[in-house]
Amino acid sequence: MKTNKPDNHEDALREVLKEWRTDAALSPRFQESVWQSIERAQASAAPSMWDAVARWIGTMLPRPALAVSYIALLLVIGGTAGWTQAHQTNARVKSELGERYVHELNPYQATRQ
Repeated sequence: MKTNKPDNHEDALREVLKEWRTDAALSPRFQESVWQSIERAQASAAPSMWDAVARWIGTMLPRPALAVSYIALLLVIGGTAGWTQAHQTNARVKSELGERYVHELNPYQATRQ
């Protein structure tokens, strides 16, 4: 099996890179064209919806009063949704249990479906 000694290769590469010189001149307005291509790349990469939401939350939540009101609003909405769901489930179960009780008392009675 071969063992690689990267130190020798890295030292040789460093020496070659130290000696390397180029006399090629940059094209006129090179730096300006680089910045234009960077701006085009940034403009084409539109932020996603989640980025916009995260940015909005980041700017709004540092305000304590606004953060507390948002949290209170979310708690009220969540509590209301949970209560409504529980109320519907309880009503359905209560109806089913009532039908089962009546069926136990009189098994020949037709049940509604």
